[in-house]
Amino acid sequence: MRFLIVEDEKHLNDLLHDYIIDTYKEAIIDQVYDGQDAISQFQKATYDLVLLDVMLPHVNGFEIGQVIRKTSKVPIIFLSALSDEESQLKGYQIGIDDYVSKPYSPKIVIKKIEAVLARIQKETIEGYMSYGIIEYQLDTFKIKVDHEPVTLNKKEWELFTLFIHNIGRVFTREDLLNLVWGYDYFGYDRTVDTHIKRLRQKLGQAAEYIHTVYKSGYKFEK
Repeated sequence: MRFLIVEDEKHLNDLLHDYIIDTYKEAIIDQVYDGQDAISQFQKATYDLVLLDVMLPHVNGFEIGQVIRKTSKVPIIFLSALSDEESQLKGYQIGIDDYVSKPYSPKIVIKKIEAVLARIQKETIEGYMSYGIIEYQLDTFKIKVDHEPVTLNKKEWELFTLFIHNIGRVFTREDLLNLVWGYDYFGYDRTVDTHIKRLRQKLGQAAEYIHTVYKSGYKFEK
């Protein structure tokens, strides 16, 4: 297993390195401290996961994430002092897998890594990823519930993709409107509720994975 740590604060970089080695004894870990070096290093090797700081010299984490997503689906976990909602949503729009705000506990980062890798590595023989009774292929737009194929329309698929990349994260209706329909969409919160209802219906026995969070919005978790 190979990790890339992109963090300009050397003591944090080294701390993450040590915790990962303690958890994944045979891991290969590359450490870089600069945004430009991160892009160069990523092009030299194949990684299982990238820990990516946002505020970096020369090239920031958002730009690096966009570069990576052009060619790779490698799991990316952002590490950032920018903990505001706008920054987090920007990261998820790029396609990152998780977001950890500074200051953080290295133990929490390790748990985040384990959770992301567990999701990524649950791949069936047919090439489907799995979560509970759901099997899916994001690149071919295929999904099965309890081994039965399900057909989703474009918005339902975008909602499912957002949820499966952010298991356990609570999204407000405004978040979902912005991330799925776009910031320039002028509509009503009821649009989200209607699509969530249809998605639940199509997910059948997995409908309960979509939780309504009182006075907040929705989260996806078995």
